[in-house]
Amino acid sequence: MSVLSSKTVLVVGHENSQIHALEESLMAHGVSIVHMQCADVTPETVAEKKVDLVVLNHLHEDSTCLEVFKILHTTDMRGLLPVFPLIKDVEREIQDVLALGAADYITEDESIASITQKMKAIFGQGLDYSGDSVIDITPAEVPVSKRGIKVYIVEDDPLLRNLLSIRFEKAAFEYKVNGNGVDAVSEVAEFKPAVVILDLMLPGKDGFEVFAELKADQQTRDVPIIVFSNRDGLNDRKQAQELGAAAFYVKAMTDLSELVAKIESLAE
Repeated sequence: MSVLSSKTVLVVGHENSQIHALEESLMAHGVSIVHMQCADVTPETVAEKKVDLVVLNHLHEDSTCLEVFKILHTTDMRGLLPVFPLIKDVEREIQDVLALGAADYITEDESIASITQKMKAIFGQGLDYSGDSVIDITPAEVPVSKRGIKVYIVEDDPLLRNLLSIRFEKAAFEYKVNGNGVDAVSEVAEFKPAVVILDLMLPGKDGFEVFAELKADQQTRDVPIIVFSNRDGLNDRKQAQELGAAAFYVKAMTDLSELVAKIESLAE
Protein backbone atom coordinates (compact mmCIF):
# COMPACT_ATOMS: atom_id res chain seq x y z
CA MET A 1 0.00 0.00 0.00
CA SER A 2 1.28 3.47 -0.87
CA VAL A 3 2.13 5.83 1.95
CA LEU A 4 -0.09 8.34 0.12
CA SER A 5 -3.21 6.22 0.60
CA SER A 6 -5.91 8.02 2.59
CA LYS A 7 -3.94 11.29 2.57
CA THR A 8 -5.68 14.56 1.75
CA VAL A 9 -3.95 16.98 -0.62
CA LEU A 10 -5.13 20.56 -0.88
CA VAL A 11 -4.65 22.14 -4.32
CA VAL A 12 -4.61 25.93 -4.08
CA GLY A 13 -4.88 28.39 -6.95
CA HIS A 14 -5.39 28.06 -10.67
CA GLU A 15 -5.26 24.57 -12.17
CA ASN A 16 -3.37 23.63 -15.32
CA SER A 17 -2.69 20.45 -17.29
CA GLN A 18 0.20 19.40 -15.05
CA ILE A 19 -1.84 19.82 -11.88
CA HIS A 20 -4.71 17.85 -13.45
CA ALA A 21 -2.32 15.03 -14.33
CA LEU A 22 -0.86 15.13 -10.81
CA GLU A 23 -4.33 14.91 -9.30
CA GLU A 24 -5.14 11.84 -11.39
CA SER A 25 -1.90 10.17 -10.28
CA LEU A 26 -2.52 11.00 -6.62
CA MET A 27 -6.10 9.73 -6.74
CA ALA A 28 -4.77 6.46 -8.16
CA HIS A 29 -2.69 6.22 -4.97
CA GLY A 30 -5.80 6.69 -2.84
CA VAL A 31 -5.38 10.42 -2.20
CA SER A 32 -8.36 12.69 -1.60
CA ILE A 33 -8.11 16.03 -3.45
CA VAL A 34 -9.51 19.28 -2.07
CA HIS A 35 -9.57 22.52 -4.10
CA MET A 36 -9.45 26.08 -2.79
CA GLN A 37 -8.64 29.49 -4.14
CA CYS A 38 -5.90 31.41 -2.36
CA ALA A 39 -8.33 33.82 -0.71
CA ASP A 40 -10.26 30.93 0.87
CA VAL A 41 -7.31 29.35 2.68
CA THR A 42 -7.44 29.80 6.44
CA PRO A 43 -6.04 27.72 9.31
CA GLU A 44 -9.61 26.77 10.17
CA THR A 45 -10.52 25.49 6.70
CA VAL A 46 -7.27 23.55 6.40
CA ALA A 47 -7.82 21.95 9.80
CA GLU A 48 -11.45 21.16 8.97
CA LYS A 49 -10.44 19.35 5.77
CA LYS A 50 -7.68 17.45 7.64
CA VAL A 51 -5.15 18.40 4.97
CA ASP A 52 -1.86 16.47 4.90
CA LEU A 53 -0.06 18.34 2.09
CA VAL A 54 -0.59 21.50 0.02
CA VAL A 55 0.10 22.00 -3.69
CA LEU A 56 0.19 25.74 -4.46
CA ASN A 57 0.18 27.03 -8.02
CA HIS A 58 2.77 29.77 -7.68
CA LEU A 59 3.11 30.39 -11.43
CA HIS A 60 0.50 33.15 -11.31
CA GLU A 61 1.50 34.50 -7.94
CA ASP A 62 -0.27 37.49 -6.48
CA SER A 63 -0.33 39.05 -3.05
CA THR A 64 -3.22 36.82 -1.95
CA CYS A 65 -1.41 33.60 -2.88
CA LEU A 66 1.79 34.77 -1.24
CA GLU A 67 -0.21 35.09 1.97
CA VAL A 68 -0.92 31.34 1.89
CA PHE A 69 2.58 30.60 3.17
CA LYS A 70 2.18 33.10 5.98
CA ILE A 71 -1.23 31.73 6.93
CA LEU A 72 0.02 28.16 7.13
CA HIS A 73 3.18 29.13 8.99
CA THR A 74 1.54 31.28 11.66
CA THR A 75 -0.27 28.27 13.07
CA ASP A 76 0.83 25.19 14.97
CA MET A 77 0.89 23.38 11.61
CA ARG A 78 4.31 24.79 10.72
CA GLY A 79 6.68 21.94 10.03
CA LEU A 80 3.78 19.46 9.95
CA LEU A 81 2.02 20.55 6.79
CA PRO A 82 4.35 20.46 3.78
CA VAL A 83 3.73 22.96 0.99
CA PHE A 84 4.76 22.18 -2.61
CA PRO A 85 4.59 25.33 -4.79
CA LEU A 86 4.52 24.99 -8.58
CA ILE A 87 7.11 27.45 -9.91
CA LYS A 88 9.25 28.26 -12.92
CA ASP A 89 12.60 26.47 -12.91
CA VAL A 90 14.69 29.57 -12.21
CA GLU A 91 17.00 30.15 -9.27
CA ARG A 92 15.27 33.31 -8.01
CA GLU A 93 11.92 31.58 -7.67
CA ILE A 94 13.45 28.48 -6.07
CA GLN A 95 15.25 30.65 -3.54
CA ASP A 96 12.09 32.66 -2.83
CA VAL A 97 9.81 29.69 -2.11
CA LEU A 98 12.41 27.90 0.01
CA ALA A 99 12.82 31.09 2.03
CA LEU A 100 9.04 31.20 2.48
CA GLY A 101 9.15 27.72 3.99
CA ALA A 102 8.28 25.34 1.13
CA ALA A 103 8.98 21.69 1.93
CA ASP A 104 9.95 21.22 -1.71
CA TYR A 105 8.92 22.63 -5.08
CA ILE A 106 7.48 21.48 -8.41
CA THR A 107 8.71 22.82 -11.74
CA GLU A 108 6.65 23.26 -14.89
CA ASP A 109 8.19 20.41 -16.88
CA GLU A 110 8.76 18.01 -13.98
CA SER A 111 7.41 14.51 -14.44
CA ILE A 112 4.41 13.36 -12.44
CA ALA A 113 6.40 10.34 -11.26
CA SER A 114 9.05 12.66 -9.82
CA ILE A 115 6.47 14.78 -8.00
CA THR A 116 4.66 11.82 -6.45
CA GLN A 117 8.01 10.35 -5.42
CA LYS A 118 8.89 13.58 -3.62
CA MET A 119 5.58 13.43 -1.80
CA LYS A 120 6.14 9.82 -0.80
CA ALA A 121 9.54 10.79 0.60
CA ILE A 122 7.92 13.53 2.70
CA PHE A 123 5.81 10.85 4.38
CA GLY A 124 8.75 8.51 4.82
CA GLN A 125 8.17 5.83 2.18
CA GLY A 126 11.32 4.26 0.85
CA LEU A 127 13.66 7.23 1.18
CA ASP A 128 13.98 7.03 -2.58
CA TYR A 129 13.54 10.57 -3.87
CA SER A 130 15.35 11.75 -6.97
CA GLY A 131 14.77 14.37 -9.61
CA ASP A 132 13.13 12.38 -12.42
CA SER A 133 13.25 8.80 -11.22
CA VAL A 134 14.04 6.76 -8.16
CA ILE A 135 17.53 6.82 -6.70
CA ASP A 136 17.99 3.35 -5.25
CA ILE A 137 19.64 3.64 -1.85
CA THR A 138 19.59 -0.09 -1.07
CA PRO A 139 21.26 -2.08 0.38
CA ALA A 140 20.86 -0.67 3.87
CA GLU A 141 24.50 -1.34 4.66
CA VAL A 142 27.06 -0.33 2.06
CA PRO A 143 30.28 -2.30 1.89
CA VAL A 144 33.11 0.22 2.15
CA SER A 145 36.84 -0.22 2.03
CA LYS A 146 37.64 3.09 3.68
CA ARG A 147 36.16 4.75 6.77
CA GLY A 148 36.22 8.32 7.92
CA ILE A 149 36.44 9.86 4.45
CA LYS A 150 35.54 13.55 4.58
CA VAL A 151 32.94 14.72 2.05
CA TYR A 152 31.75 18.29 1.55
CA ILE A 153 28.24 18.52 0.04
CA VAL A 154 26.85 21.56 -1.79
CA GLU A 155 23.15 20.77 -2.26
CA ASP A 156 20.03 22.90 -1.69
CA ASP A 157 17.37 20.18 -1.85
CA PRO A 158 16.51 19.22 1.77
CA LEU A 159 15.24 15.77 0.83
CA LEU A 160 18.32 14.86 -1.16
CA ARG A 161 20.57 16.27 1.56
CA ASN A 162 18.80 13.92 3.96
CA LEU A 163 19.32 10.93 1.68
CA LEU A 164 23.00 11.74 1.20
CA SER A 165 23.41 12.13 4.95
CA ILE A 166 21.82 8.73 5.59
CA ARG A 167 23.96 7.02 2.98
CA PHE A 168 27.20 8.68 4.08
CA GLU A 169 26.54 7.85 7.73
CA LYS A 170 26.11 4.20 6.75
CA ALA A 171 29.40 4.43 4.86
CA ALA A 172 31.05 6.00 7.95
CA PHE A 173 31.92 9.14 5.99
CA GLU A 174 32.41 12.42 7.81
CA TYR A 175 30.49 15.12 5.96
CA LYS A 176 29.57 18.79 6.01
CA VAL A 177 26.64 20.33 4.12
CA ASN A 178 26.32 23.72 2.42
CA GLY A 179 22.82 24.50 1.19
CA ASN A 180 23.45 27.48 -1.07
CA GLY A 181 27.07 27.56 -2.25
CA VAL A 182 27.93 30.70 -0.27
CA ASP A 183 31.22 30.53 1.69
CA ALA A 184 32.07 27.20 0.06
CA VAL A 185 35.73 28.09 -0.50
CA SER A 186 36.43 29.07 3.10
CA GLU A 187 34.48 26.09 4.46
CA VAL A 188 36.26 23.59 2.19
CA ALA A 189 39.61 25.09 3.14
CA GLU A 190 38.76 24.65 6.83
CA PHE A 191 37.06 21.23 6.58
CA LYS A 192 39.70 19.73 4.24
CA PRO A 193 37.46 17.11 2.58
CA ALA A 194 38.71 14.32 0.35
CA VAL A 195 35.88 15.05 -2.13
CA VAL A 196 33.33 17.80 -2.88
CA ILE A 197 29.84 16.87 -4.11
CA LEU A 198 28.46 19.84 -6.05
CA ASP A 199 24.95 20.54 -7.35
CA LEU A 200 24.73 23.02 -10.22
CA MET A 201 21.36 24.60 -9.39
CA LEU A 202 21.72 26.49 -6.13
CA PRO A 203 19.76 29.35 -4.55
CA GLY A 204 22.86 31.26 -3.40
CA LYS A 205 24.97 31.24 -6.56
CA ASP A 206 25.39 29.20 -9.73
CA GLY A 207 27.10 25.85 -9.18
CA PHE A 208 29.67 26.54 -11.89
CA GLU A 209 30.56 29.78 -10.12
CA VAL A 210 31.22 27.79 -6.94
CA PHE A 211 33.25 25.27 -8.99
CA ALA A 212 35.42 28.01 -10.51
CA GLU A 213 36.01 29.63 -7.12
CA LEU A 214 37.12 26.33 -5.59
CA LYS A 215 39.53 25.68 -8.45
CA ALA A 216 40.90 29.23 -8.33
CA ASP A 217 41.82 29.12 -4.64
CA GLN A 218 45.20 27.61 -3.75
CA GLN A 219 43.83 25.91 -0.62
CA THR A 220 40.98 24.13 -2.42
CA ARG A 221 42.01 23.73 -6.05
CA ASP A 222 43.29 20.15 -5.66
CA VAL A 223 40.15 18.77 -3.98
CA PRO A 224 38.30 16.46 -6.45
CA ILE A 225 34.84 17.77 -7.35
CA ILE A 226 31.99 15.45 -8.33
CA VAL A 227 29.13 17.22 -10.09
CA PHE A 228 25.82 15.74 -8.90
CA SER A 229 22.94 17.48 -10.62
CA ASN A 230 19.80 17.05 -12.69
CA ARG A 231 21.23 19.39 -15.31
CA ASP A 232 22.43 17.07 -18.06
CA GLY A 233 23.03 19.25 -21.10
CA LEU A 234 26.07 18.80 -23.32
CA ASN A 235 27.20 22.32 -22.44
CA ASP A 236 26.97 21.50 -18.72
CA ARG A 237 29.09 18.39 -19.15
CA LYS A 238 31.60 20.24 -21.33
CA GLN A 239 31.93 23.10 -18.85
CA ALA A 240 32.35 20.68 -15.95
CA GLN A 241 35.05 18.82 -17.86
CA GLU A 242 36.86 22.04 -18.71
CA LEU A 243 36.81 23.09 -15.06
CA GLY A 244 38.30 19.75 -14.06
CA ALA A 245 35.38 17.73 -12.66
CA ALA A 246 36.42 14.33 -11.32
CA ALA A 247 33.02 12.92 -12.35
CA PHE A 248 29.59 14.04 -13.52
CA TYR A 249 26.50 12.22 -12.25
CA VAL A 250 22.85 12.89 -13.06
CA LYS A 251 20.74 12.53 -9.91
CA ALA A 252 17.86 10.85 -11.70
CA MET A 253 20.15 8.17 -13.15
CA THR A 254 22.51 7.50 -10.24
CA ASP A 255 22.43 4.82 -7.58
CA LEU A 256 23.91 6.35 -4.42
CA SER A 257 26.01 3.20 -3.96
CA GLU A 258 27.78 4.15 -7.19
CA LEU A 259 28.43 7.62 -5.79
CA VAL A 260 29.88 6.13 -2.58
CA ALA A 261 32.16 3.87 -4.63
CA LYS A 262 33.40 6.84 -6.66
CA ILE A 263 34.12 8.85 -3.51
CA GLU A 264 36.14 5.92 -2.13
CA SER A 265 38.16 5.63 -5.34
CA LEU A 266 38.97 9.36 -5.34
CA ALA A 267 40.02 9.24 -1.68
CA GLU A 268 42.62 6.52 -2.29
